[in-house]
Amino acid sequence: MNKLILITVTLIISTAVAHAQWRSKTHDVYNAPTGVDVKIDGDLAEWDGILETVTGTDGKSFCGVEYDGNVFQEHGGGKWNGAADHETCFMIVWDEEAIYIGLIVTDDEHEHAAAPAWNGDGAQLAFEMSGKRTAGLPLWHYNVALDDNAENILPGALNEKPGGAGIVPEDDLVIVRDEAEKKTYYELRFTAEELQGEGKKFSDGFEFGLGICVNDGDREAGQEGQKGWSGWYTHSIVHGKNSEKTGLVRLTNEVLTAVEAAGKLTTTWGALKSAR
Repeated sequence: MNKLILITVTLIISTAVAHAQWRSKTHDVYNAPTGVDVKIDGDLAEWDGILETVTGTDGKSFCGVEYDGNVFQEHGGGKWNGAADHETCFMIVWDEEAIYIGLIVTDDEHEHAAAPAWNGDGAQLAFEMSGKRTAGLPLWHYNVALDDNAENILPGALNEKPGGAGIVPEDDLVIVRDEAEKKTYYELRFTAEELQGEGKKFSDGFEFGLGICVNDGDREAGQEGQKGWSGWYTHSIVHGKNSEKTGLVRLTNEVLTAVEAAGKLTTTWGALKSAR
C-alpha cells in the first residue's frame, strides 16, 4: 500500500512539474476589463490604452507572449526573423452580451494563396468555456483569415465546435490589413448565446480558457502556407486540440477611466479603476 501511495504521489508531482514547464509564469491569466463600447469595424481606436494597461504579473503587455520557450514557433521549414517579421498582440474586453477580442499582428508580408483559413496568414481561436482547463473538454474552435489580396474574409471554417451558428463577417468579425504599417487588425465579437454562456449572459468573475494561434506565411521567402505561428497558448490549437493548454480569461468589473494627460492636448487612458 505504501509503495502504491508513493507511486501515485510521484505521478502527481511529475504531472505538476510537466504542467509548470509550459504554463506561463507571467501571462497565464488575462483579467479582462469592461466598459468599452466596441464597434466591429477593424478600427481599434476605442481600445486605446488597454494593451498598455492590462498586463501580465511582470507588468508587460500581452504582446509577443512566450509559450513553451517560443515567442514564435517555426513550422514546416519556415523561418522567423524577429518581431518585424511576425508578432501578435491581443486585447480582450466584455459586456454582458459578448466577449470582444482585438488582435494587432505585425507581419512584413500578407500571404494566403491556399485554402483553408489556417494555411497562411490567419488567426485560430479556441475557447474552453468551463474555465477548468483540463484535458478532454470541448473546445469552441474558430478559423478566420483574409484572402491573398487582403480584401475579403475567407468563407467557411468560421466555427468548428459543438453547437452554435458561428460568427458572421461584418457583424462579428472584421479584419483590416494596413500594408503601409505592415500590420493586420482583427476585431471579433463572440456573444454569450454563441458560446452558450449561462443564461446567455456574461458577468463579473466568469472564467474561460482561450487559445490564440496566428499563423504566418511569407511568399517572398518561398514559405507559403502555415510556416509558423505566434499568439497565446498556441498548443491548444496546433499539434492537436488540447483544452488543458489554454490560457485563462477572467472577466472583471474593472474599467479604464479616461484622464487628461499632463502637458498634452489629447486624452489618454488612465490606470484601471474599480467599478465596484
